[in-house]
Amino acid sequence: MSGRSPAPAPETPAEAAYKLDRAVLRAIHTCQPVLFNGKQHHLRAMGAQVLGGGVSSVIYLMGDATPRQPGDITFVEQAE
Repeated sequence: MSGRSPAPAPETPAEAAYKLDRAVLRAIHTCQPVLFNGKQHHLRAMGAQVLGGGVSSVIYLMGDATPRQPGDITFVEQAE
């Protein structure tokens, strides 16, 4: 026996969206800064709704009432 483990299955779009939503919620709860259009912001809120067979999320930046897509932001790395 070679002891080789099978290659991990590729991540599905639903799994990727779930990971992004978890990261957004963590950023909201820990006041982690994010980048949007090259500028640093903090997230104010996240909303989600069921559309068809999936979930669609929107986020709101502090001081901005425009709904944004979670994929439009970049997380700022912070030292632990």
